[in-house]
Amino acid sequence: MTVHKFDRDANVSYATLMREAFEAAVKLARTMERELGKEKAHEILYMSRVEGDLAMVAHQMEEHPPIQTFAEFKKLMKGLHENQFAGNLFTITYPVDNDGEIEFRTTECILAKVFREVGAEDLGDIMCCQPDFDTTPAYCSRVSLKRTKSLMKGDAYCDTKYCWK
Repeated sequence: MTVHKFDRDANVSYATLMREAFEAAVKLARTMERELGKEKAHEILYMSRVEGDLAMVAHQMEEHPPIQTFAEFKKLMKGLHENQFAGNLFTITYPVDNDGEIEFRTTECILAKVFREVGAEDLGDIMCCQPDFDTTPAYCSRVSLKRTKSLMKGDAYCDTKYCWK
């Protein structure tokens, strides 16, 4: 069976792929800031990302039964973060993992690296980090998200903690 050219391996690094994916978005965002003002531009960027991310979650959950337990939620989240693709984007450990909460401690994030390289950590936070707070309940309404540290904001790690309500 032949593979269509669109599906062939591009032989490009993850860093290059992410940089190219987000550099154009950063340029567009900075143009929007100049034309619309920073506040309005950021509002539009955020809502656009949230809408896209919520659609992605809905698609992911189409083939997944509704989450009934925190163990099911943790299994899903770990699966999303421990696959080969995500493994090349993030380095994550779980310093807290019990029946009521799990912390995804991210010590390396290619997105934070890319946005830092282009001087756009503010946009990275709006486009990549903050939407997590909106998408978490879309996976399961009994889960909340807490984050006090973020690589995108210059901290040594992200402390993304999911809590069962």
